[in-house]
Amino acid sequence: MAPQLCARCDIEITRRNDSREHIVPNAIGGRRKVRAFFCRKCNSSAGRKWDAAAANQLNFLALHLTRRRDRGEVRPGDYTTLPGTPVRVHPDGHLSFPRSAPEVVERGSGVEIRARVTTRKEARELLQGFKRSYPKLNVEESMQGVVEEQKYLSEKVGAVCYFGGPQSGRSIVKSAFALAVASGVVAQTCNQARSYLKCEDGEPCFGYYYERDLVTNRPIDRVFHCVAIKGDPVTGKLFGYVELFSVYRMIVGLSDQYCGIPLFNSYAIDPTSGEELDFDFDLSLTEDEVRTAISNQHDYTAELVLAFESAAAIAQSRSFASEQMRVAKVAWTGAVAKLGLSPGQEMTAEIATALSREIVSRVQPFLAHLISARRPPTIARPQTQACPEK
Repeated sequence: MAPQLCARCDIEITRRNDSREHIVPNAIGGRRKVRAFFCRKCNSSAGRKWDAAAANQLNFLALHLTRRRDRGEVRPGDYTTLPGTPVRVHPDGHLSFPRSAPEVVERGSGVEIRARVTTRKEARELLQGFKRSYPKLNVEESMQGVVEEQKYLSEKVGAVCYFGGPQSGRSIVKSAFALAVASGVVAQTCNQARSYLKCEDGEPCFGYYYERDLVTNRPIDRVFHCVAIKGDPVTGKLFGYVELFSVYRMIVGLSDQYCGIPLFNSYAIDPTSGEELDFDFDLSLTEDEVRTAISNQHDYTAELVLAFESAAAIAQSRSFASEQMRVAKVAWTGAVAKLGLSPGQEMTAEIATALSREIVSRVQPFLAHLISARRPPTIARPQTQACPEK
């Protein structure tokens, strides 16, 4: 049996240097891995350069649409509202204002520390830091003066959602390449992909494609990542299709010298749950269609915006439903605690009235926000570009 070689550097893959490369980057919710594809060194380099670049460009979408990852967490992102207010978007969907620099005001024999933090833990850490300069500072007593404020943001959050460039492009090519190798293709036969991944000035072999929907049973209520490959020994073409967050849809040229058996394989995952999905694909593209897509001869900006708005609508719907559940849970728990109710306690008319009033008072900010906004919170229309720089 011939030794298996690293798809990028051609070193022999052994048990010691084999790595488990994600087909879709873990940073954006990918789960499935492939063995005997990249050696550990190439895996580490690709993750640090290519996947990190892709994850950085996709972080805004990841924050709204990725809830589960194989390992690690989606990092918060700092953005601004359209009027210019800085906000931080967290992986669970909630927003916070960035920390402000502490202001120390001398008041007689004491001091007053003013600062904006995002959690009580940060407030405690801040006070503990000041204790070095003010040894008499009582952290626990000072924590009693911390004021928590929760409110809904009435301004839309904006972001430039650009995806492309040589590093992110290599991450895309790697995804299709990894699925091909996982399907039994010998890595060294994928001349187009290898040339691009091995050389800094390699010829780009990917491009956007929105001429028609290649996912023939696309769901209308969920966002997904998918990778599909097709090999045709008659034409000698092996190419892939990669779609991220149901928005960025690209054709990847893997080989123009394919001589294996007719091949098709696919992988799809819902990044919000980690669930693998089963889709049908129509990859009956002509040689000219593949060549045109890879050379990026079309401007698909309008199609890209429509795809983004569709994904954003799904994200908004889920976020709204999640917030409804959170508000109801917090209101019930808080009301029960304030009234001192215990499990199994008889629900008298007096208790029911008091409980109802307390719950209504706690959900009032949410209801007021809905009335003010007249619709669920929205994500601002993105600035997009559908001809990625290569």
